Amino acid sequence: MKPVNKKYNFLAPLKNENLERLGKLADGGYVVDGKIVRSCNNLISFGLGPDWSFELDYIKKNNNVKIYVYDHTVSVIPYIKDVIKYLKRFILFKKKYEAFSSRCKYLYNYLSFKNLKQINFFSERITFPTENKNDSDIQKVFSRLKSENKVVLKCDIEGDEYKIIDEILNYSERIEMLIFEFHSLRNNEDIFFTKIKKLIDKFNIIHLHGNNHDGIHLSGLPETIEITMINKKYSLKNSNLTTSFPLENLDFPNNPNVKDLKFYFNIN
Repeated sequence: MKPVNKKYNFLAPLKNENLERLGKLADGGYVVDGKIVRSCNNLISFGLGPDWSFELDYIKKNNNVKIYVYDHTVSVIPYIKDVIKYLKRFILFKKKYEAFSSRCKYLYNYLSFKNLKQINFFSERITFPTENKNDSDIQKVFSRLKSENKVVLKCDIEGDEYKIIDEILNYSERIEMLIFEFHSLRNNEDIFFTKIKKLIDKFNIIHLHGNNHDGIHLSGLPETIEITMINKKYSLKNSNLTTSFPLENLDFPNNPNVKDLKFYFNIN
């Protein structure tokens, strides 16, 4: 295994003694600074999909949090249709009760999550510039919060993350921690390099993880990479770097059926 191209050595995270995992031990879980989670009462979550384990774990750590969820692809209707489809199969063929039962449970869990007092759900696509009536940009997102509110921001929006970073930087003083998933380095390496350089002017990287639904890029980095950053106002106790990934007991493969991606930085 070759090391990550030295061009990207600036991505090697600073060691952080507060690392914890929120969310399930697969896709949907992320490594964060637990101290910030406990102190920051506003979470902005871009991209929910079929898993809200991260948001539920955040609530367990900080019951006072208000969570602002943005995802235009999630609604109750597909879950209801799924329940009806599997109910018909069960009635007609007298089989697959487990499949029907699991769909009912999923619908119940989704409705329970959405109705939590901490959850504010917006069926809006996050992008920039906005094109449709159900699109929102970062300015609109922050306009829904009080000006003094500090936030943690999680972003997994399947490639649109590159479009909103400049806007996010306009609110860097209000962002305590960023959790980003950057997609498809094979198609976005140049813009990834440019945008991440801008982000590290304001934030320190504290964790990296490769999404094993994709492989390793020619640079030695994962094709899809999860990056956790904290505001530079938080001074870390040392300047030691973490150079080898994944981290035991914190990182787990997004796809549990495939080995996690290994990568490392060769820093002299």
